[in-house]
Amino acid sequence: MIYFPGRLVIGILVAVGIVTAAEAQQSRAGGRSPTGEPGGQESLTFYGPHAGPFGYYMLYLPADYPSEAEDYLREVAEDVALVLISRFGPVDSAAFELVVVNTREQLAAWTGHELPRWIHAVALEHPPRVIVLGPATDISDRTSHHLEQVLLHEFTHIYLYRLYPSRGGPLPGWFHEGLAVYISSGLDRGMHRALIRGRLTSRFYTLEQLDRIYHTSSVLSELAYAQSVVAAQSMAAFYGEEVFRSLFDEIRRGYSFAPAFALAAGETLEQFQTRYEARLHRRYNLLLVLADPTVLFILLPFLVLAAYFIRVWRSRAITARWAAEGYGGGDDDAGRDIPHINGNNRAIDEG
Repeated sequence: MIYFPGRLVIGILVAVGIVTAAEAQQSRAGGRSPTGEPGGQESLTFYGPHAGPFGYYMLYLPADYPSEAEDYLREVAEDVALVLISRFGPVDSAAFELVVVNTREQLAAWTGHELPRWIHAVALEHPPRVIVLGPATDISDRTSHHLEQVLLHEFTHIYLYRLYPSRGGPLPGWFHEGLAVYISSGLDRGMHRALIRGRLTSRFYTLEQLDRIYHTSSVLSELAYAQSVVAAQSMAAFYGEEVFRSLFDEIRRGYSFAPAFALAAGETLEQFQTRYEARLHRRYNLLLVLADPTVLFILLPFLVLAAYFIRVWRSRAITARWAAEGYGGGDDDAGRDIPHINGNNRAIDEG
């Protein structure tokens, strides 16, 4: 057996403690992203782990963001998580990552694939991670309201991901996207226009079809998101806002989505879809669509052109009628007077 002097052992233990404390302080205050992270993103600084309502999380920010950005983002993220828990009930606690990048190249690296240009934030299930494309210099350049909307949308996905492990399979895409948009921002002007275009072109989709077109073209994707939001709005309109928490309570008891929906709503998913489609067509019937200011603005140039061509056509028709009646001013009518109206509004006889 080898014996070490007591002072040497104490010195080694103290040194190890100092190194460990220094590493912990560096992790808390910020350190370079390890090489093993997606794409070897050495331009990001990591903070944490932090304890939050959803569980422990690591925070990654661009290295050129000011140190105040960490506290700002943590406050918004944890407030958003508390909002979801208070509204929908408890959720399983698990570690996850919150990543803010400031280039689309970094966004692709952290998500693992190229994304359509209109996507600026993503929530992944495996690994559990939220990635947000932030401004170039500082996340606080965006208004607090906008950041809350973005995180509320993506954290809703994280919440829903955690509802169904070992509980009957994933939730349908229309519910995922519809609820996330419904509680974060609602229908915006772009989605409203997409619904108008869908009604004018008779291109509404069933709920089952929506899952296949979320990430196709920007036009179809916008319509798919818009219809999903209308579906979530319809659930609240038909059954009350509490239907979402009731639905999640049934899922927590072990039911898959369809039977949990029936228990929470009091009618089947098929019955809901019939009512939802009727509501969608009723809200966007042709008369209401044509009365929409957006549609009138779009149609205004065509209406002006139509009025111009109608006026030209009428002028030509009058000229042709005059010519047929002998007032066209041709050679055969050179000596013929054209009737006119005198001051007493009576035609003066010819000759």
